[in-house]
Amino acid sequence: MKKTVFAIAILMSTIVGVGLFGLPYAGAQSGFLIAAIFLFLLTGIMVSLHLMYGEIVLHTREKHRSPGYAGIYLGKIPKYILSCSVVLGFFGSLLAYIIVGGNFLNTILSPILSVDPIVFNLLFFFIGAIVIYFGLHLIAGIDLIVSVFLILIVFLFLFLGIPNIDISNLKTINFSKLFFPYGAILYSLSGMAAIPEIRELFGRKDKGYRRSIIIGMLIPSVLYLVFLYVVVGLTGINTSPDAINGLIGVLGDKVVYLGSVFGFLACITSFFIIGLSLKKVFWYDFKINKNVSWFLVCLVPLVLFLLGFSNFIFIIVVLGALLGAIEGSSIVLIYKKVRKLKFKRKKNCFRFPDLLRYAIIVIFLVGFVYTLISILS
Repeated sequence: MKKTVFAIAILMSTIVGVGLFGLPYAGAQSGFLIAAIFLFLLTGIMVSLHLMYGEIVLHTREKHRSPGYAGIYLGKIPKYILSCSVVLGFFGSLLAYIIVGGNFLNTILSPILSVDPIVFNLLFFFIGAIVIYFGLHLIAGIDLIVSVFLILIVFLFLFLGIPNIDISNLKTINFSKLFFPYGAILYSLSGMAAIPEIRELFGRKDKGYRRSIIIGMLIPSVLYLVFLYVVVGLTGINTSPDAINGLIGVLGDKVVYLGSVFGFLACITSFFIIGLSLKKVFWYDFKINKNVSWFLVCLVPLVLFLLGFSNFIFIIVVLGALLGAIEGSSIVLIYKKVRKLKFKRKKNCFRFPDLLRYAIIVIFLVGFVYTLISILS
């Protein structure tokens, strides 16, 4: 039971990160109802996808991350394609966390530290880099505390915000931006980087393993819906890109300050898991020295940040669509191969209908093409 709780916390803290804060802005562009429908549908798809990945990790003896599994089951070319996608996605995520997490840290500490705002982004980065170096054992207990705190904060926003919610803000629909929330929601629901970490937590025993994946996915989805409802209901089309700062005029400075603490904790814990997972991609799959892997993980997002990449909404929309098309589709294909092999060996493997698997691939590819066209236009 204890391992299951920790596993849920690890998955939750990986999922609930910077994507959460882009959701209200994306939802405000299309309309709350459209965003809520996307959230419902994509939650079902992503729960299925995470369970598929869970089976891949469970039934493969060697320690790998998704590029390594692609190499084993699909061949070298799929491995290289997936490797580029995963590494790009991880670097983009770490960059987004440095941007938004540092901004939250600025809100928290600026009343007592009068320094250039970029210092807080760098401080956020250095905290994350230190934890990534030492590994998961340093943060397993923190994840549980942070996850409980995140739930409490979201429902505090709901409690304080309900009297000021304008229902007309929730009824607005903009069909010209119908698919705007797609990439942001897909990105915000991705927590596959945590699945191998959860598997290591359970060891050879799989009791509670699948259940922790399902619960760890569903709780963030509910939190997203509540957060989306509150923020869009309060600020409507005027919702700020990071969701929190736009609430100052409605909920007051103290509540926004508390929200910034919540934002920082959500970002920093996700930064830990994503960074650790990328380090292990380099270490396990590319056979790069452990310390060199850590150095690469930390260097690239820092350099990108210092070069001026700072639009996190653009980052999460593109990454969500891209990772869905490449990584999501690859996981479905790897799962198909794993299920076929393991059934032949008479091992238990969670079943998903063929129609569902093909539908997931089609949705991901169509979503990516539409996002790409929208960006280019």
